[in-house]
Amino acid sequence: MNARRFRRASLPAVAAAFALALPAAAAGDTLLEAMAKAYVANPQLEAERARLRAADEGVPQALSGWRPTVTARGSVGYGQFQSKRRQGASFNESTESRNPTSVRVEATQPLYDGNRSTARLQAAKHRVSAQRARLVSIEQTVFLGTGVTFMDVVRDQAVVELTVNNVAVLRRRLQAAQDQFEVGEVTRTDVAQAEARLARAIAEQASAEGQLEASRAGYERVVGELPGRLEAPPPLTGLPATKEEAVEAASQHHPDVTAASFEEKAALADADAIRSELLPRVNLVGTVSHATDASGRGTRNNDVTVAATVSVPLYEAGSVTSRRRAAIETASRMRAVTEDRRRVAIEQAVRAWENLASAQARMESLETEVRASEIALDGLQQEAEVGTRTLLDVLDAEQDLLDARVNVVRTKQAEAVASYQLAAAMGRLTAEAQQVPVPLYDYRENYDRVRSLRWDAGAIFGGGRKDE
Repeated sequence: MNARRFRRASLPAVAAAFALALPAAAAGDTLLEAMAKAYVANPQLEAERARLRAADEGVPQALSGWRPTVTARGSVGYGQFQSKRRQGASFNESTESRNPTSVRVEATQPLYDGNRSTARLQAAKHRVSAQRARLVSIEQTVFLGTGVTFMDVVRDQAVVELTVNNVAVLRRRLQAAQDQFEVGEVTRTDVAQAEARLARAIAEQASAEGQLEASRAGYERVVGELPGRLEAPPPLTGLPATKEEAVEAASQHHPDVTAASFEEKAALADADAIRSELLPRVNLVGTVSHATDASGRGTRNNDVTVAATVSVPLYEAGSVTSRRRAAIETASRMRAVTEDRRRVAIEQAVRAWENLASAQARMESLETEVRASEIALDGLQQEAEVGTRTLLDVLDAEQDLLDARVNVVRTKQAEAVASYQLAAAMGRLTAEAQQVPVPLYDYRENYDRVRSLRWDAGAIFGGGRKDE
């Protein structure tokens, strides 16, 4: 086989290998579909929603401070009673058996508790708001994980295809070199170089396939199922035009900042509730009681009383004031935590912005490198025909083009991940903001239900909450 036939045999395979780009046009799952699956089935989100429902219960617990309580007590007994009566110089003894029974119903209506219930209600509402913000933070964490693992699979799918086609090209290169060696056109060294490059390509293919399987496992952990063929997603919408806009949005809207701010408010409300324990309490107490055989066989007593009771703490041994100081310090700690979370959010926004800008800048250079490498490979092919270039030069050019293509694939992944990180830092990587095609979790439904619920037989006699 001469050099011209060698070039004609190898060029179609080279073109097939290096014309490959990211599989954006391939039919398959989209990023929004993956987000929808994660939104429905991710255990992190399910756990955080359950935690929010538990936090909702703090509101009816605080509201119970204004509501009446009713207790009933009853007793049934048996007794023998002896009595002695003096009659002159002697005593008259008598013994009787009785079955004393009693029933007592007491209702207590709080009238004034030093605004304890009001403060407790405010603290409970702030904690619900904080937990809602944490739910948004977990939602963003899940979606960021979905985006990262999604792009990892897209990247690794493309790299595997590049390496598979590279192996096919080098097999043809080796076969052509062996044919030329048989007719004396090339040396044994050229054949060995082709064999070495093929072995390297096979190793790179195995490594790429292993990385793809690892990325698929990461995708399954977040989304809940193994991926099929994934489509490279379009750029995210709603990203800022300037770094300053990203920083401002992160400092104001990051859910971790919001959660810490509400926790500070809840701690201050706790301090007010503890302070109210030093103030008087006024209750209206109504009692209805019935007793039989209490004072003698056949006796019956019926009593009805209504009274206002006042309780004034005089000395609390330092416990209340200590707990109030602790609550104030907790509020101070949460104030510092809020500032720390704000700084972290700003750092994340700046880091993601710079990573995104860097990836976009690298992409322009890498695409230029790919075009230049394609031209260089074509030129080397022509020079190899006339004997001014060796097979090693062509193999090196093919490797350079493969590396450039792989770098483009990886930079596209880095660019997409940086955009997801930027959206998360700004609080915009949510199902609502990204218009994920899934019914949104209604966190107010449970809140409104338990807020007005005064009696729940299922909570007492049932086996726990059952999700439909």
